[in-house]
Amino acid sequence: MIDFSGVKAVLACQVALYPLGVKEYPEIIKDVLASWSTQGLEVETNSMSTILRGEEEEVWRAVKALFKAAACRGEVVLVATFSNRCGCKI
Repeated sequence: MIDFSGVKAVLACQVALYPLGVKEYPEIIKDVLASWSTQGLEVETNSMSTILRGEEEEVWRAVKALFKAAACRGEVVLVATFSNRCGCKI
């Protein structure tokens, strides 16, 4: 088995958040993104999704926090695509 301890892997993730069953979904998405801590990550938000780039553990932490923050507002679907190659140059 290869030991990857000490290796700082870079990860990119595209996330799309879908609050379910609510008319005010744009406000929920804006509120959650505004309160989201992405310190240390490169973040690019557009009208359809948000792309994160940074150290692997920080990207995973941020995606988990995003889901939890949205889930506190009600039912939600979060679609995420992760890559350790595509979009990983920071």
